[in-house]
Amino acid sequence: MRTQWCVSFGSDLRRLFLGCACWVAVGLGAAGHAARAQAADTLDAGTALRGAIISSMAQAANGTPQLDEALVRFYARRQWSPAWLADGRPTPQASAVVAFLGRVPALGLPAETYDAQGLADEMALMAAAPPGLTERIRFDVSLSRSLLLLVSHLAQGRVDPASLGFSLSRGTEIDLAAAASDVSTAADVPAAIQRVEPQYAGYKALEAALPRYQALASDSTLRPPHVARASLRPGDTYADMAALRRLLFAFGDLATDSTVRADTANSLAYTPEIVAAVERFQQRHGLDADGIVGPATFAALRVPITQRVTQMELSLERWRWLPRRPPPRYIAINIPAFRLFAFDSDSIAAHPRVTMNVILGASRMRRATPVFESTMRQIVFRPYWDVPKSIAIKELIPLLRPDTGYALHQSLEIVRGSDVHATRYPVTARNLERVAAGTLRLRQRPGENNALGLVKFVFPNAHSVYLHGTPETELFRRARRDFSHGCIRVEDPVGLAAFALGGQDDWSPSSIMAAMHAEQSRTVTLARPIEVFILYATAVVNRDGAIAFYPDLYGHDAALVRLLEQATARAAQPRRPIAEDQ
Repeated sequence: MRTQWCVSFGSDLRRLFLGCACWVAVGLGAAGHAARAQAADTLDAGTALRGAIISSMAQAANGTPQLDEALVRFYARRQWSPAWLADGRPTPQASAVVAFLGRVPALGLPAETYDAQGLADEMALMAAAPPGLTERIRFDVSLSRSLLLLVSHLAQGRVDPASLGFSLSRGTEIDLAAAASDVSTAADVPAAIQRVEPQYAGYKALEAALPRYQALASDSTLRPPHVARASLRPGDTYADMAALRRLLFAFGDLATDSTVRADTANSLAYTPEIVAAVERFQQRHGLDADGIVGPATFAALRVPITQRVTQMELSLERWRWLPRRPPPRYIAINIPAFRLFAFDSDSIAAHPRVTMNVILGASRMRRATPVFESTMRQIVFRPYWDVPKSIAIKELIPLLRPDTGYALHQSLEIVRGSDVHATRYPVTARNLERVAAGTLRLRQRPGENNALGLVKFVFPNAHSVYLHGTPETELFRRARRDFSHGCIRVEDPVGLAAFALGGQDDWSPSSIMAAMHAEQSRTVTLARPIEVFILYATAVVNRDGAIAFYPDLYGHDAALVRLLEQATARAAQPRRPIAEDQ
């Protein structure tokens, strides 16, 4: 009895797969002796290919229906002929692909996932002693599968963001078979492979910076400085100054190596030059750039460089979840950085039109701002704030029960119905109970003290999250800005409104200010909708080329590491042999 296994592909692929020898059979019937012999060899290769493809589907630890389908289509496009062999030997493109697979750690990917060493070993054996047809075909199919898997990972990432609870579309769907076909005939194989990657300046910059940090992680002469007993302040002396200087110079925060010298009495001083380097380090790591090396700064200095490498690799993975090319108009918010960037007609997203600080969901209160994408279509000037039921019950009703005058002071009212035509109810104990039960709702009237400020930016989503202004502008001066219930407060609502309404008639900074301070609320539909991406990256390259690292605010890095480790472990499992008759 044979152990059963399943290869799942559609009926159209089944017809391609089972009919692969028809064109050969015609040739065998009509050709002369020499042609029939050549066609027989082709039939043998086609038969071997079919067997190798079936074996590959059964054995691959990292197989998916998408990958299996792409493998069949790739060879169907080639009339079921080998892709990487010419006269029984690997083509130049095959050699280039195998070499590229060995270098994928520089792209933040594990080489073992693509069997880079195994393929290199097989190719070396083929060069020493030409193998038989079966071995050659098996190599051809294995190389194709590894390439298809790599192309898929570069285009869409290794992990589905939905598995982390993120509402992102996961990269751009590409024709894997067509991409692999292009690589198989390319004069420049690395360029052909990397053509499928995200085309963002930030992605390219981070990818280019990764090898430098990988080299730093391997430098045994670098070590974290010892933690001082008290905070290190300008003018102090510090016994481990040599380690601090060396690390700051390696990271690029200390501009020259003039202070990297043997210890002397003077070399232990915390000089203005090193203070400025520490401030640059603090700024890059989301800390208050005050030049004082306290517990938070020492903690950041002592993070292993291998962990910084991991942060960069995770951020590259997340870049691959985005559309391959930037949308015409879009806003990106990076949660760990507390920053917003708005782009318009920028083919590589290199020059944001607007940048600003934002305030996001408080991690300490488990009010994380979700990771998702949507489309902004409307702006509301002088918005009402419909208080979420959970906030009403936990925070406001306990304040209103003993003091209903608090409602007047905070412009709060109890209503039923839509904003303009809502029916108002008196703030009484009974009506507060109805708010808690959900039959009435609490809202805040428009005005300077409204929690949403004077403008709200609306992009429909399942999380009821939007961008808005705020009366609490002093919070934007803090380095860490997770204070909200999950929505996103923007530092410059006027500037963001001007960007959103750009190109629309009758809208200028002065008319925007007038709408914000008018007597009535006003909803404006955008003539050009804006894609909105709420993202999470703890390693990014700033516009000045400096690499910024941020704390894992919501623990998303740790969760993604676990999923990627599981994926790598599955790929590293021994290939499963096809079961024989028992």
